[in-house]
Amino acid sequence: MKIYVDPWAASYDSSFLFNSDEADPDTAELVEDGDRLVCRDPDPAARPDRPLAFIDGVRRGDAVLYQEDPATGDVFRGLGGSHACGAVLVEPRTRPRYGQVRVRRLIIWGSGRTGELPPLSGGWRWDSLSVPGSKPEAPLVGLQTQMRAAEQDLAREYFEDGYLTVLDGPLSRLRSLDGVHVVGYVKTHRTMHLSVDAHRRVPSLGAGQRTSLFRIGDERLSCYLRLAERGPTMPPWAGIVRLEMPASAGLGTAAAQADVLAVALLRFAGVAHRDPRAPQNLQPVGALEKHLRALLGPSGLATRAIRESVAYLAARQGAA
Repeated sequence: MKIYVDPWAASYDSSFLFNSDEADPDTAELVEDGDRLVCRDPDPAARPDRPLAFIDGVRRGDAVLYQEDPATGDVFRGLGGSHACGAVLVEPRTRPRYGQVRVRRLIIWGSGRTGELPPLSGGWRWDSLSVPGSKPEAPLVGLQTQMRAAEQDLAREYFEDGYLTVLDGPLSRLRSLDGVHVVGYVKTHRTMHLSVDAHRRVPSLGAGQRTSLFRIGDERLSCYLRLAERGPTMPPWAGIVRLEMPASAGLGTAAAQADVLAVALLRFAGVAHRDPRAPQNLQPVGALEKHLRALLGPSGLATRAIRESVAYLAARQGAA
């Protein structure tokens, strides 16, 4: 029996989360190199012809809220939270720098409920949103959805400004937009897309190699890439990420992007003494996450602000 240690810190779960009971190995179709998955060596001279933009976001729940219907006594769940998204720009002959950043604070109610909190002095202000789900996690899912939408909007803007744009996470909405060729960067593997035989060949990738492209559904082209050599104690999928390109880009464009990134991303691979999700969490992304969390401010202050706003609202309603 062979035993391995996942290089990711246990607090981040694992980058390899395939569930054999949920696997759907027939969703992908190989579209490059015939009907056999090949480990490809990209041209080492391949270089981006445009500056790079790395896009990511963070989100945080600051307070759980409840709303009571006085007519029925029913109680509905909400969430006070915040999210931020931003970019790290890598341009020729300059140090990487932060680009645009956006911060938003939200009150999200489940079960289709609505309700606003009054703003406070000091700049505390929340937008109010409603989600239809009644499950306890529905408001948090809503916050995640808002963060992803903000990331994708920012990624689209940088692509349209001429950047080779890498979005940390799946493409989601962007994959269906013709002419928007953002690359999705997926570092956690939850779905077995390939056939069993092809899936078993993925761990044979060497550092800097990528697999043949395969199509997922009608809107995505994808490949696996190994960012760093696998150490002797690491599990087979350690250091492997998956790139997503919109199918609307065409096979030639997607293959060229995959080759360029197979070379370019190696220099940005995370390092273990700095990042508990190395090497998959890229250094620009790790730095951006820390920067964005700082912009959200201390969680304790955000929670206190929500409580003070709720107390002010209750006092105002009691005086009415």
